Amino acid sequence: MRRQATVLSIIALFVIPATAQAARSAGAPGNDNRATATQVELPASVSGTTVGATDDPNDPPSVCGRAHDTVWYRISGAPAGRVVVRIGAFGNLDAIVAVYRAVRSRLVPAGCTVTDENGRGALSFTSQGGDYLIMVGRERTSDDGRFKLTAFRQEPSSKAPGRALPHGGVGSWVEPITDFDDAWSLKMKAGVEYRVNLSPARGRCISLALFAPGTRSFSGAAAIRLLPCGGYVTYTPGFGGSGRYSLLVTASDPRPGRQRYHLQAAAAGPDDAAPGLPLADRQARRGTLSGTRIDVVDLYRFRVAERSDVTLTLAAPSSMRLVLLSESGRRVSSSEGPGPLTVSLGQGTYYVAVRADSGGHGRYRLSLLERGLTTTSVLANGSRSATVSPGASVSIEVAVDFSSSGPVRLELDRFDPLTGWHFYRLYRLRLGSNGHTGIAWRPPAIGHWRARASFGGTRTESPSDGGTARIAVSG
Repeated sequence: MRRQATVLSIIALFVIPATAQAARSAGAPGNDNRATATQVELPASVSGTTVGATDDPNDPPSVCGRAHDTVWYRISGAPAGRVVVRIGAFGNLDAIVAVYRAVRSRLVPAGCTVTDENGRGALSFTSQGGDYLIMVGRERTSDDGRFKLTAFRQEPSSKAPGRALPHGGVGSWVEPITDFDDAWSLKMKAGVEYRVNLSPARGRCISLALFAPGTRSFSGAAAIRLLPCGGYVTYTPGFGGSGRYSLLVTASDPRPGRQRYHLQAAAAGPDDAAPGLPLADRQARRGTLSGTRIDVVDLYRFRVAERSDVTLTLAAPSSMRLVLLSESGRRVSSSEGPGPLTVSLGQGTYYVAVRADSGGHGRYRLSLLERGLTTTSVLANGSRSATVSPGASVSIEVAVDFSSSGPVRLELDRFDPLTGWHFYRLYRLRLGSNGHTGIAWRPPAIGHWRARASFGGTRTESPSDGGTARIAVSG
């Protein structure tokens, strides 16, 4: 009898939880998993609950925390643009809401939020069109409960054309849910190039859109220029394009809180656009830039008469860099920050822009140095290969074309058949007026030797490496 009671107790340990789980699953909401997500269309307002919902180990992660007892909603064919999702939680439910873009079998996080002490939460995200999934769940220590979920397309709240932008720019803020855009306006004349710079607070993403004169509403209007995360842009109105243009600043970063920015616009000056300021060989120019204001870029031009090694040296804060362009606008080279930028350039006109990154500012010094190309060669007894007897002297001659002065390094190496080439001796020489120099050298042992030369360059002539002359001492 005791044994039978024990067996029944063991069976109960498995049967009772399974029965409870089955009961729980039987009472689960219909949108308990992604496959059965409730279909909604914007604008949407639905009531839901996490009571009876289950945990799914395949639920995607959320930067707002792990959600438990999750339920799902689907927006199919969401329109492109900004979408706001709000939640109001009832009772003791502390909820987590996360939005994901559905790309085939993958879910790409688009934003998330948690409810506050009043049970409210909100988030906004930029829809790229397509399908989106909304996950609602409770925090780990929270009770399950009911909630109300709303989702709607966020239309611009500012009115066109916007307030006149002050000459010195404006510093303000936007917030992604309740005050998400600001509209400013600027008069532009046809044929005049203008500069516009939107500098968001560090680590934030704020968009800038430029709209043509006559725009009555930003909703559905096509922007002339769009900078998703702010920055610097130029624009020249075409024929008949004079008028008041609108600048719409929008909070693109879904994180809550005020997002500060500085917006400024002005007509381009001589150092802002082509043809730029002239920069001569061995000349230095000085200037000041600010990535947070309107002076973001200074442009210079220089002329190369014949193929040369050109060195542009920028002495500036680490937030500034160089961009080298051809006359056709092709990017030739660029630097990651201050310092020298050396490029071999053919004959022609070139442009170099000094640019401040967002948030960077300070003074700079830009200098240009052009050096003619040179060619170095080395010969042993007048040939690239010479064979001599033990104890014989070898005449080693170095020639540098297109130069009549400067330092030369002559290196002699010996060859070991077992371990390869090894350094033997270095001679430091100076070119004569005819562009030649050399030594008379007696190999100390039989075997194979080589001579290698390099020209160190001068203020006006570039460095160059020579070939190799081989010397065989036969015994």
